[in-house]
Amino acid sequence: MRFRPLGFAFEVRTALDLAESKRRVRQCKYGVFHPDDGPRGFILGRFICLWNSMIDRQGPMLIGWMFEDGSGCRIKGQSGSDLNGILSLVIVGIIISIVAVMAIRNGHGNTSFYVMMTLSMVGLAILLIAASNERREGMPLVQFLQTATGGDERHEFR
Repeated sequence: MRFRPLGFAFEVRTALDLAESKRRVRQCKYGVFHPDDGPRGFILGRFICLWNSMIDRQGPMLIGWMFEDGSGCRIKGQSGSDLNGILSLVIVGIIISIVAVMAIRNGHGNTSFYVMMTLSMVGLAILLIAASNERREGMPLVQFLQTATGGDERHEFR
């Protein structure tokens, strides 16, 4: 199994035009504050963002772009478990790496500093591996898009 902490890529194709696809997705999804679990989110222009729960915004998530093509509309993007949290972890990992390199280069590190940096990088690696293993949690959101738009194909790139 490949290492993909930021979920899996998907593509939904439908014969509907872009405006009708947006209308159907908006009509079928729940409102942001609806108490039941189910697809909710927003569409801004061609950007779409969906998640499953009003309370748990760290759950499965889908982000993508809607394209008009000659035969209808395509929705292409990433879906997985907690995309916003994993992206935040990646940014924090990059910042920690930069700080560690700068401290090592300037000679300001001590033993406890190196231990903390090592533990934080190991913890980051464990969280990324766990997110990669749980990336299929975003599949119901892709299936929702396929159902809402009447999409006849779904391509997953594993």
